[in-house]
Amino acid sequence: MKHFLLFPLLIALAAPLRAQLLPRPSTPEPPLVTVQGRGEVRVPNTLASVRLGFETAGPDEAPVREDVTKRSQAVIDALKAEEKVRRLETTEVTIRPQFSQVQPEAGKRPQAPKIIGYIAQLTVNYESAVEDAGRLISSMMQAGANSVADMFTRPADEVRLAAENEALTLAAKDAETQARTLLAALNLQWSGVRTIDATGGRFDPSPMPRTAMMMAAEAAPLPELDIQGGETVIAREVVMQVEFRPQ
Repeated sequence: MKHFLLFPLLIALAAPLRAQLLPRPSTPEPPLVTVQGRGEVRVPNTLASVRLGFETAGPDEAPVREDVTKRSQAVIDALKAEEKVRRLETTEVTIRPQFSQVQPEAGKRPQAPKIIGYIAQLTVNYESAVEDAGRLISSMMQAGANSVADMFTRPADEVRLAAENEALTLAAKDAETQARTLLAALNLQWSGVRTIDATGGRFDPSPMPRTAMMMAAEAAPLPELDIQGGETVIAREVVMQVEFRPQ
């Protein structure tokens, strides 16, 4: 008899526990409007990054190697003497043979190509102020460089960082202005910002080349080049979610 009385008692004790475990109804979240703001800042390019090329070809390896080494070292020494030149580095050194193109004769085994000469190549990178770039390029090519393999201009690091912060501020203000304008047009009231995402929308434009390939003159000194730095556009974007309610 005791067992039969115990079973209803267990059911009665379990019922309140089951009721407590049921999830409570959740409060609906307020509606959202999502906007995307953008900010742009233009800054001057005050630094020039230049890559000079050296190339020599000839029938024997030793003279070729000696010539390209001598000319590149003369240019490197001249660049080291310039107070405003920085980030000077040798980025490429190659010495490779040149092979003859042997046309196979009909009915005969093709012959192995023969070495007919050697080519030595070397590149040197450096950075200077834009106002010094033209003078340095002309004088370094006169000192022994064969070509300007590449050149681009950019803003200084501290200027770029300040511009990124300013662009981010402008993007946030632009997003807020858009949201308030939209809500006002629809007779809705701003309740607050739910989320802000500034992780995307960072635009890092590739540096634009400012000069084409050019070869050094053999006789008369080269005229000083007029290098214009131009400007870089720094852009940021912000995505903002804003809560609203009826007026």
